[in-house]
Amino acid sequence: MGGIEVIEEINDGNLYLRKISKEDIAFFFQSLKNKDMTNYLSLGPLLSYEHSKRLIKNYLKSWEKYLQFNYVIELRENQKKTRIGSVSLWNINWFHQRSRIGIWILPTYWERGIGTKTITLIKIIGFNHLNLNRIEAHIAMKNERSIKMFKKSGFIEEGTLRAYLNITGEFQDALLVACFKT
Repeated sequence: MGGIEVIEEINDGNLYLRKISKEDIAFFFQSLKNKDMTNYLSLGPLLSYEHSKRLIKNYLKSWEKYLQFNYVIELRENQKKTRIGSVSLWNINWFHQRSRIGIWILPTYWERGIGTKTITLIKIIGFNHLNLNRIEAHIAMKNERSIKMFKKSGFIEEGTLRAYLNITGEFQDALLVACFKT
């Protein structure tokens, strides 16, 4: 791939995004086994440690194939590393230079500006290193916190995707938001 550089780690102060690894299997399982955490995500609850292991194995395979890049969001303070969520660039189309973005953060860390900082870092990776032109998110209309975070991070509303997401057996509209390389 011409003109792209895959970044395995980036940070802003003590907030780090680093490439997902097999060491994250338990973290993913513990974080995503609860359906309240996965309500608005593109994956359902992780049903077992094995399920989590398969998921991460697939993430790593996709990374090798340049299909998607999954990062763990980590806070690092005085030698202590705390995993608090994950962010990914996925569904990448290299010809059209675009990608979708996905993010989740443990509720304990909400309302601290971490999401916005994380999105700023992933935009640097996407635009400056992977040479993407467009990053977009499809967010459930009811997920107001996420919509607010993306808008605060420079994403603009492009429209409504009708009955786009199946959330707990009910089809819901999604808001399409996007941002562009400036």
